[in-house]
Amino acid sequence: MPAPTLLCVGGGSIGHIAPAVAVAHALKSSHPDLIVHFVTSPRLDDRKFVERAGFPVDALNAPRISFSFPWKFYRAVRASLEILRRVEPQVIFSKGGYVSAPICAAARRLKIPIVLHESDTTSGHANRLVAKWADHICTGFETTEVTEHMTWTGNPVRDGVTNGSREEGLRITGFSGERPILLVMGGSQGAKALNRFARERFGALHPLCDIVHITGPGKNMMKKQDGYFPLEFAYEELPHLYAIADLAVSRAGAGSIAELAANGIPSLLVPLRGVAHDHQQKNALHAEKFGGAIVEQQGNLDEIVKWVGVIMSDSSRREAMSEQIHTLHRPEAARQIAKILGRYLAHP
Repeated sequence: MPAPTLLCVGGGSIGHIAPAVAVAHALKSSHPDLIVHFVTSPRLDDRKFVERAGFPVDALNAPRISFSFPWKFYRAVRASLEILRRVEPQVIFSKGGYVSAPICAAARRLKIPIVLHESDTTSGHANRLVAKWADHICTGFETTEVTEHMTWTGNPVRDGVTNGSREEGLRITGFSGERPILLVMGGSQGAKALNRFARERFGALHPLCDIVHITGPGKNMMKKQDGYFPLEFAYEELPHLYAIADLAVSRAGAGSIAELAANGIPSLLVPLRGVAHDHQQKNALHAEKFGGAIVEQQGNLDEIVKWVGVIMSDSSRREAMSEQIHTLHRPEAARQIAKILGRYLAHP
């Protein structure tokens, strides 16, 4: 009998991939003989992230909703069938996004079990479709809907994300550590609004704190200078940058919130509005309810600066917010999902 095989699918952003990497590592720790294969979007960042984690990956050109969607989806399902017949997984772990739908449609046709993880407070189109086919659904946020096929696991974070070194973070950035440090990040693809915030309000922010700015690929618009450290993408560096951050200004993707919560970083959440059932706004409001985050809209740049000043000047408030946002973290999430996936694995 061949070794047990897991296929993870997700893509279009690192937020769909990083949690799947965490789960894959957790499952391999209990099943050392496990073969793990990934399917992502054709984005170079998706492929590089998976390869850095040590897993083989296929790119799938899956369609988004458009006039030509039916034909393109049919082609994507055919390509998915070829991948599944070659990889021969015992179970699919779907992290959502448009890449997951054709793979899961093909898996359903081949009668391969599907475990879906819904990171957000509300599902997008792809996950709503995949949920109809899934054998088990795991949720990142607590839900009142409880069935034997649904489990609240929380959102998994990668091993090492919480093991950053403050000393290493200061070495990377060149900061002294004598001033508060603000982390600005707009998700794996960057956020124009948050990049504009860092650029246009730098003069107001610089007297308040030192700034680490993750811009997104190809969007590094300001040069490194005293009190300002930009980088396009953080992988190995990210845990160390989390370790020095006193406050974050961030988009409100479920993955970003999970990593900020795991590190206990008080956050100003600036949700991307009007996409995927407005899930980022709902994620942000959920985090704000716990007291460790404040929600502000991207058009209110001066209000964001004001909040940075208020929080950076009050260490006791930062400490309280750190404890409150940390309550969102579920440290067993990856292992709990891995245990559910393990039920579907065949063993040699």
